Amino acid sequence: MRHVMRYAAIVVIVAATALAAQTRPTPLPPSRPTAPPRTTPPPKRGDSAPEDKKPAPEEKKPAPAAAQASSGDPKIDAGAALFRKNGCYECHANEAQGGPQGPRIGPNPTPYPRFVAYVRNPSGDMPPFTAKVVSDDDLASIYAFLQARPTPPPIKDIPLLAP
Repeated sequence: MRHVMRYAAIVVIVAATALAAQTRPTPLPPSRPTAPPRTTPPPKRGDSAPEDKKPAPEEKKPAPAAAQASSGDPKIDAGAALFRKNGCYECHANEAQGGPQGPRIGPNPTPYPRFVAYVRNPSGDMPPFTAKVVSDDDLASIYAFLQARPTPPPIKDIPLLAP
């Protein structure tokens, strides 16, 4: 009887260690981003709370480069404003040179009829822009803006990208 008890205890220990070795650890929750460092010292005891100041107009963040430069052509300038207003820059970048989510669409965009057809009924992740959202005249202005974008420099002329 004693050998049976000892054998049963060994079997239980071996089974428990085998189970422990096969279980996966519980995944940890993703780490939370840390707060940015303070640029002003914390208030001292006894000091009143800082006043809420509204930023002065000159303290506002500057507009993107595409917004700052005026081409002189009202259609191109309107297209630049519509490009920003409709959120095109979020995927295609400020100068329509492409970004992480969207391809480069300027300069030399696809032919205008294909451009309109794709904007109205896109494939992939791009949302459709119906005529109620962006009129045909607005699309023509955006297309003029895309055509007016400068050609990017060749890779060999960019020091960080040159082979």
